[in-house]
Amino acid sequence: MPQVTIYTTSTCPHCLSAKNFLRQEGIAFTEKDVSRDPGAQREMAAMGARGVPTFKIDETVIVGFDRDRIKALAGGLVVECPRCRTRLRLPAGKGTLKVTCNSCRHTFKVKT
Repeated sequence: MPQVTIYTTSTCPHCLSAKNFLRQEGIAFTEKDVSRDPGAQREMAAMGARGVPTFKIDETVIVGFDRDRIKALAGGLVVECPRCRTRLRLPAGKGTLKVTCNSCRHTFKVKT
């Protein structure tokens, strides 16, 4: 899975929406608050980004909340556990996978 970092501020409503979107889609991410972390400010400036939310997905930088582009770059397939309905993100295009749910430990097969 790609590494996803989101650069935010604590007062940005778009940042809050973006983090909720990532959680809803089952995309793991690291948050860096540029209003509180000078190191995160320097990282974001080095990428040439001037606004939040800014996403770094592997080596690609996205300034602003572009849902479609984020989903395309974060990749994978979201499936639901048939037993407990927990959403799991899997790699796409890997054939049939045997999956164990992180929540209830149920094992099932998924064609990707």
